[in-house]
Amino acid sequence: MIEFVVREGPMFEAMIMNREINNPMYRFLFENQSPAHVYYRWKLYSILQGEAPVKWKTEDFRMFKNGSLWRPPPLNPYLHGPVLIHRMCSNDPLERDKLEEMLRALTPRRGDIAEAMLFCLNRAEAAEEIVECVTESLSILKTPLPKKIARLYLVSDVLYNSSAKVSNASYYRKYFETKLCQIFADLNATYKAIQGHLQSENFKQRVMSCFRAWEDWAVYPDPFLIKLQNIFLGLVNLAAEKEAPVVIADPVEDIDGAPIGEYVDGALLEDVDGVPIDAVPIDGAPIDGAPLDDLDGVPIKPMEEDIDGIPLDPSKEATFKVAPSKWEAVEEAELQAQAVTTSKWEAIEQPEETKKRDEDDSDYDDRSPRSDDNQSYSNPIREDSDIKAKMSEMNEEKRTKLREIEVKVMKFQDELESGKRPKKPGQSLQEQVEHYRDKLLQKVLELRSA
Repeated sequence: MIEFVVREGPMFEAMIMNREINNPMYRFLFENQSPAHVYYRWKLYSILQGEAPVKWKTEDFRMFKNGSLWRPPPLNPYLHGPVLIHRMCSNDPLERDKLEEMLRALTPRRGDIAEAMLFCLNRAEAAEEIVECVTESLSILKTPLPKKIARLYLVSDVLYNSSAKVSNASYYRKYFETKLCQIFADLNATYKAIQGHLQSENFKQRVMSCFRAWEDWAVYPDPFLIKLQNIFLGLVNLAAEKEAPVVIADPVEDIDGAPIGEYVDGALLEDVDGVPIDAVPIDGAPIDGAPLDDLDGVPIKPMEEDIDGIPLDPSKEATFKVAPSKWEAVEEAELQAQAVTTSKWEAIEQPEETKKRDEDDSDYDDRSPRSDDNQSYSNPIREDSDIKAKMSEMNEEKRTKLREIEVKVMKFQDELESGKRPKKPGQSLQEQVEHYRDKLLQKVLELRSA
């Protein structure tokens, strides 16, 4: 009953309970508190967890979260011997012959590979011998390519199911890891022996698909898979790695063969090259001790004369003079020439102001005649400040006028938009506003010129 429920699932159990409800042999399925039902539930759980039929864990466990504790029955010592039921060893040649026969008849069909994979998993306790047998079958160079591909697919399926909840299934991953390098070295020899280009590419693509699947399944670490791939592609010579001698370096006694002195420190070194440094001068003359007369043959004299030949007056102290900056004195003509008009009012009034300033200058020259001997210079900075003050007053007045004009223009535009003032036919709103602004500006100019 347990075997069929494990294979077919809980639906099979429900069908049996429905059909055999009056059969006393299946009474244990309905009596939940009976010892037979408790044993049935535990054994079913044990098999589904991957435990062997004759070997299980004896620790207490919880079948469900926050459920009651289950205590498995003790192991039967009479069922354990040196050879288990499904163990395949050298004393059981029938099992090995069956595996070899399956490998000879193996094809890339999914059903054949699944049958061979189940055979291997059911005998996982003999994983080491099964791995050796599969490795030997892949090492034969004359094996047809479809059979080699099928055997490689068998290895891939066994590795994928090595993480299943089957007793000792993880042994396959352990034992195949030690044989995969040799397997892919033999596959590389087969790949090189293929004559046709299309056939070799097809064989290569099928092998590389196994690498991609193993990488997705995380069967082995990526560096190990890369190494296997390099072995298959011929980038790594496995035989050369095995034959590489291990060089054991002898301890180095000395670097250059000469014995090192007993004391590294404590005694002064006489000289590096055997000649004392202080004994012989470098250039035939002492480095220090006497002042040098000159560099180029002419004696250097104390600095009593000037550089350009004019003697310096020792009574006068040297004073550091700075050339006056062009910003300290600004000519009025340059200031007017460089002045930037900020509005159109300045451009309109500039000729009149220039004419007025010229008349003022002529009056000033007539009032105060000057001779060449008695010249008096006015302060340009003060004049500049006066001019700026006058210009600021004029600019303020102009800005006031402009603001008044803009206020009137905005009021005029609002009246046009609201309909209080009629629009002129043939002109847009913006053209009427600009015409009104020009009209106001013209009136202001006429008032100023009057």
